[in-house]
Amino acid sequence: MGDQPEAAHVPSNDPADPLNDQAPARLQKYQYDPIGNSKSIRMMTLSPGRRDDPLNGKLELFEIGPSLSSGGVDSPLASKISKGYEPLSYVWGPPPSNGNHQIAISTGKGYGSLQLTASLYAALKRLRYTDRERCLWADQICINQEDPAERSEQVQFMNMIYKYADHVLVWLGQDEKDPSGESVAESAFNLVRMLDEKFQDEEKRKKFHAENFTEKALEGQSRNLWVPLDRLTDLPWFTRGWIVQEIGTDAPATLFWGEAEIDWIVLHRVCEQLTDYHYLRKKFDIRTSQIKYVFRRFVEPPKDSYHANRFDFIYEFHRARGLNVTNQCDRVFAMLGHYSVSGPNFEGKLNEKLRDMKADYTKTPAEAYIDVAERALTGDTSLIALAAVQHPFLPPSVEAPQQPNDQVVDRNKLPSWVPDWGTYQSFILSEPINPHSAHGTTSSNLSIDKTKLILSIHGVKIDIIEACSKPLEAKSFHLKSSSHEPGHKPEHVIKSLWREICLKDDFNLEDRYLNREPTFFAYMQTLANGCVQIATRDNRPYDESFETECLVKEAMHIEKALGPDAIAPSLREMAKKIKTKDEWSRAANGASSNRIFARTKKGYFVLGPNVMKQGDVVCVLFGGKMPFVLRPWERYFLLVGECYVHGLMKGEAIDLLERKDLAEEVFHLV
Repeated sequence: MGDQPEAAHVPSNDPADPLNDQAPARLQKYQYDPIGNSKSIRMMTLSPGRRDDPLNGKLELFEIGPSLSSGGVDSPLASKISKGYEPLSYVWGPPPSNGNHQIAISTGKGYGSLQLTASLYAALKRLRYTDRERCLWADQICINQEDPAERSEQVQFMNMIYKYADHVLVWLGQDEKDPSGESVAESAFNLVRMLDEKFQDEEKRKKFHAENFTEKALEGQSRNLWVPLDRLTDLPWFTRGWIVQEIGTDAPATLFWGEAEIDWIVLHRVCEQLTDYHYLRKKFDIRTSQIKYVFRRFVEPPKDSYHANRFDFIYEFHRARGLNVTNQCDRVFAMLGHYSVSGPNFEGKLNEKLRDMKADYTKTPAEAYIDVAERALTGDTSLIALAAVQHPFLPPSVEAPQQPNDQVVDRNKLPSWVPDWGTYQSFILSEPINPHSAHGTTSSNLSIDKTKLILSIHGVKIDIIEACSKPLEAKSFHLKSSSHEPGHKPEHVIKSLWREICLKDDFNLEDRYLNREPTFFAYMQTLANGCVQIATRDNRPYDESFETECLVKEAMHIEKALGPDAIAPSLREMAKKIKTKDEWSRAANGASSNRIFARTKKGYFVLGPNVMKQGDVVCVLFGGKMPFVLRPWERYFLLVGECYVHGLMKGEAIDLLERKDLAEEVFHLV
């Protein structure tokens, strides 16, 4: 039987040997035995061999008892855990094509052949012991990839497999040679170890800081030293979708790149230390953020920390948008083992509908995404699923069909209210720990027509978009020492938006906004999403005292950006109250990147999606901490996306509703 154990066969180098790579046609294709239940997994025992010997091994079934899923060790898999098993994490690469990459799997009466990708084949050759067996788990071998039902069933165990592993083996790929013939992998790992040593020695760390922290210090520094680290952080494994759960646990891990290897903890520790060296990372293309992102991503952080966002499943989906997958359904299925699915969010609320979601490879990506959106919206009172909608393109309302609800629904396409997890435009303004509350005390009130895919949701209409900027570029508000010189980009952006969209000339504290706050304050708060990033990062109360401090930071920024002669005396005096680093530009750059600044007919300032247009509708939907922009589509609407609207972020729209200055409506989104 295909899954029955047999004594290992050590192959020879004889071309006549049926296990020899030189005679692949001699072996029949391996036939998997059905697993037979929903509580077992296969493990592979890889036979020993020299580097040039063909691969062979055996597969065994092990039942996963309920105690394992809760962290116990008294399950039938406990014996395998106690002996130690090692799951592989690797990039699949192109599918098998020429039959040269195979492994012979014991059938109990002989061997059957499994074709492997070149990547896994190279990994097994590198990781195989020469003198003893090695117990491994590799999805390409231990799951029948030709059986969608089995794949769907086995995916649920993957987080468990990596979480309780004795050791995770990461295969980064084959090594390369630099122009001098030296190993790039060895050079990269040696550089990482050298940096790790420096950062742990106080004197060496200070010296490194002095030589690498500022732009001036980096002038004339050769790129050659940093090329190996650039090559390392650019490897495709670091952006592979499945690695979030494979490397994101507490299990120890080693990274293998050709013959070189390094401990995962060491690499992450160095990347963490390099966080503050912005100019160094930018100049030499050192991409550390992705390594920091995946590190222990499947380990619960303290719920009172800045990382409490991770307890929200939709937020975790959004953060994974930049990863690469072969099957787009895996953008959903690769995250199903995350604690945000199975447990409560940081407020203690559990979405049981999301918890019950299972992988199903018979679904199209659109069907999987629609399923997530429906469960998120109907199983919770939050509207973060709508906030995660980010369209790269949205048709203008003039292209709307006459009867959209009477047409046959194409379930391979997404309604405007369902996030496409394969696209990324900006970070979510409605982060779970975000203190904004445009919805006041209201909870979501919605229904979904699953046949026609129409979302009907209650809320209030606020105003119409009248003027829009172009999409704002990343780091539009970044300051440099020469930022007040004529023609400098940040000066142009901050002045042109003020003049062309706000219809103002002078920067002062006397001009008043709709809510009687200084118009300057409303403008700067809108560009920075109310500066909530500063408050949440420092775990500070988002109150009137904080807003007063924000105004001072904003005055300080505008003086540095434009120069003291370009602003009113009142702002110059305000800017003198504190001397600190420019925190506003960081908050504004993060919030406004790839978004549009706009003004409504009534005069509200809006920071909205990059597809927002004149004529779009601003509304507050019950249950949404941020307002939303909708686009008229005959008698329906398209969801354009979430937005910040100054003067509506503290429940003011609900107050107007209670005073009957606004009326409740039902918006039908298609």
